[in-house]
Amino acid sequence: MVPESNPARRRCSRVESTDGARRSPSSPHASRSRRRGITAFGATIAATAVLVTAPLTALAAPSARFVQAEARTGTGVVLRVAPTGSTNVAPDAPVDLEIEIVNSTSEPVEAGTLRLLRSATAIDETAELDAWLAQAPDPEASTADDAVPEATAIDGVGVAEVASTTIAPGAVEVVSVTLPPEAIDEIDTSPVLGFGAELLVGDTLVSSAADAFANANAPATGATSIALAVPLTVPASASGLLRAEDLATWTSPFGLLTRQLDAVEGRPIAIGVDPRIIASIRVLGTSAPSTATAWLERLAGLQNEIFPLAYADADVAAQAQLGVPALLGPTSFTDVLDPADFTGTAEATADDDGDTAPSATPVPTQPATGELPTTEELLAWPYTRTDIAWPGDDTVATGDLAFLGAAGLTTSILAPGNVSTDEQWANAASTVDGSTAVVADARLTAPLRAASEALTDAEWRAAAGRLGAELALLDGDDAEQPATLLATLGRGAGAQSARVSATLDQLAANPRVAAASLTDAIGAPPVARALVDQPEDQQRIDNVDRIIRTDANVAAFATVLEDPRELTGPTRRDALALLDVAWLDDRPAWDAAVGEWLVAQRRTLDAVSVVPSSPINVVSSETGVPTTILNALPYPVTVVVDVTPSNGRLVVEDQITVKIDPESRSTTTVPVAAGIGNGDVTLTVSLTSPEGVPVGSPVSIPVNVQADWEGLGAAIIGVIIVVFFGVGIWRNIRRHRKRRAEAAESGEAEAAETASATGGEEPEEGVRSTDTEQPDEHGDDRRDG
Repeated sequence: MVPESNPARRRCSRVESTDGARRSPSSPHASRSRRRGITAFGATIAATAVLVTAPLTALAAPSARFVQAEARTGTGVVLRVAPTGSTNVAPDAPVDLEIEIVNSTSEPVEAGTLRLLRSATAIDETAELDAWLAQAPDPEASTADDAVPEATAIDGVGVAEVASTTIAPGAVEVVSVTLPPEAIDEIDTSPVLGFGAELLVGDTLVSSAADAFANANAPATGATSIALAVPLTVPASASGLLRAEDLATWTSPFGLLTRQLDAVEGRPIAIGVDPRIIASIRVLGTSAPSTATAWLERLAGLQNEIFPLAYADADVAAQAQLGVPALLGPTSFTDVLDPADFTGTAEATADDDGDTAPSATPVPTQPATGELPTTEELLAWPYTRTDIAWPGDDTVATGDLAFLGAAGLTTSILAPGNVSTDEQWANAASTVDGSTAVVADARLTAPLRAASEALTDAEWRAAAGRLGAELALLDGDDAEQPATLLATLGRGAGAQSARVSATLDQLAANPRVAAASLTDAIGAPPVARALVDQPEDQQRIDNVDRIIRTDANVAAFATVLEDPRELTGPTRRDALALLDVAWLDDRPAWDAAVGEWLVAQRRTLDAVSVVPSSPINVVSSETGVPTTILNALPYPVTVVVDVTPSNGRLVVEDQITVKIDPESRSTTTVPVAAGIGNGDVTLTVSLTSPEGVPVGSPVSIPVNVQADWEGLGAAIIGVIIVVFFGVGIWRNIRRHRKRRAEAAESGEAEAAETASATGGEEPEEGVRSTDTEQPDEHGDDRRDG
C-alpha cells in the first residue's frame, strides 16, 4: 500500500470503537459494526450501532475512521468506494471495501446514513461501464458557474447500510465494510464489478459515488500493447533558469526531481524533459550543487526513451495560434556564465571496446583556454528523438499541427479531448488535420492520471481500480483491437511520485498489459481522426502576444549594449517561463505574473532616456544645445543623439554618438546654427541605437532664437568705438589749433615790446630772442614759430 501523500490525512490519532449487531431478516449472517474516530478538535467520537434494513443482502463487520485533514481543492462532499488493500475484487471471498467521505465544504455534514450498493447486472461492455459510472458526478467536475454538481441516486442493489456521524469541515471519514461473497453472487462472473455509495442526511441525498473494479477471477484473454509518456518538469515560475538553491532542494534524496526519477527509473515509460532543468544545472559549472550534478548523471544513465519538451515547457499551441515566425527558444546564457566555474578539462570514459569516449558529464567543462560553453552545448542531450511536440491538453486548433510540423516537430502528442473518433480502442498513431500525431486513449489516461495524483490511499485505490476495470474490458486476442495504445500522465504528476510509481507498477503487473515504447506507438498504422478545434481563449492569446512582442522590443533595444545578449538572454528565458503549460491550471496567478513581467520590461525599455530640459535662448548664429542622457541600466550603453528643429530658424549640423556609463548621466552638446529669421523653435531630441533602433521617447525642448542680436550688437559697439575715437581726434586737432593761435598772439606782443625798446629798430636778421620760450598752459615748453 502506498503511504499517504498528504501528511494531514495520515491516521495518527487515538482511535476508539464500539461493537453492535443486528441480524438481517434476509441473511443468516450476524453483523457487527465498529467505529473509530476523532473530530476536528481531537475529541473521541463513539461509533453508532449498525442499522440494517430488510432489502439488504448482508452486512458484516463495518467500521469507520475519522481523520481531520485538509480538504481537497474541490468543493462539496465527495464519496469514494475502493477495495481495502487492493485495486480489484475477488467475489469468491469476503469483500472488504472502504467508503471515503471528504467534506470539502465550510460547514459540518450532519449525521446521516451511508448506503453501499452494487451494480444490478454484469458489466462486460464499455457502454455498460460508462452508464454505471455516469450515475454519480465526477468529484473534480463542476457546473458552468462553479457550483457543486448535484448528487444523484445510484440505480443499483443495496448491500449494506451504515449510520454516519457528523463530519467537520475539511474532515475525512473512512468507513470500512465487509461483504460476504453471497452479496455479489448475481454478478460474480462479470469482468467488472460496480460499487456505489450514497450519503443521506434525513431524506436529503448529500452525495453519491459510483466506482468500478476488475474481477480478480476473470480470465485474461490476451495482452494489449500500451505505451506511456510522462513529462519531467518543475512547478511553474516566472524565472527562465532554476536557482541553485531550488536545484539543491529538488535534487536532494527526497526532492521533487529525485522523486520523479524514482518514479520512472526502470519502468517502460517515455520521458519528456524540460531542457531548462538541464541548462540550469550546466550553467553553474563546477559551482552546481553536487546533488544536481549527480541527478543529471542519473538522468543520463536511464534506459527510458527521452525527448525534449519546449524550453520551460513553453506553450507551443499558443505560439502556433499567434503565427510567430518560429517557435521561441533560449538565445543565450552568457549573462550567467562565470569563467571561474569552467576551468576544468573534459572527462572521458572507456566504452565497451576500450576506446576512450567523451562522458555524458552533467557539467560541461572546457580546456584551460577560458572558453565558455555555447548555448548549443548547454542544451545538448542524447535524446532518443527530437521531433515530438507535446502541447497542453485540449489547446490545439486547426492549423497548429501543420505549424509545428514546419518547425520540425512532425509528431504531436494530443489529449483525447482534442480529437473525435467513432472507433474505440484504436491505435494511438493518427492522422489529424493532415499531420501526424499520437492520441492518448481517453479510457486509460483519465484513471491513470487520477491515480497518479491521488492524495489518499482510498482515492488511489478507487482510481487504480477504475483503470483495472477499463483494462478488463480489453481483449488483446481480438483481431479488431489496436496494436498499441497510449496513455499519458499530467504535468503535475511529479508532485505525487509515490502514487506514480505504484500506478506504473500496478499497470505492469496487469496480465492484460504488454509494455510498448513511444516509438512503437508512433510507428503503428495510423488511424484517421478528426481534430476538435480548441483554440486557447482570446485573453490568454492576447497576453501571450504581449509577451512575445515585448521580448522582440527588448531584443531591438538591446542593440545599445556592446553585447546585446546580456539583456536578450534573460529576457527570452523569462518569457518562455511565462509560457509554461503548467500556468494553464492557475490563470489568476499567471495573469498577475505576466503583468509584473510586462511592467519590469517597460522599466528596462525606459532605462535609457533624454532628461527633459528647460527653455533655451539662442542669440548667436552658431551654438550648442546641451542634452543630458540617463542610463539606468547596469551596463554601459552607446546611443546616437539626434536633434530635429520644428522649423528653419535653427539648423542642426550633425548627430552625435555618446557612450554612457552604467547607472549614470552624461551631458553632451549638439551643435546647431541659426537659420532664417528669429522666433520660437521646438527641438525634438531623440535617441537611437548605433543600429538605428529608436530608444526611449523623444523629448521636446523649446528654444527662443534671436540670432540678429549678434549683428546689431556689433554695429552698436562699432558706432560707439567710432564716436569715441572721432571725438578724441577732434579734441586733439582743436587743441593744437588753439595752441598755435595763442603762440601767434604771444609772438606779436613780444615784437611790439622789442620795437618800443630799440626805438623802433628791427632786430637783426638771424637774431632770435631767448625770452620768447614760455611754458604753455599745460606746462610744456613751446617755441615761437
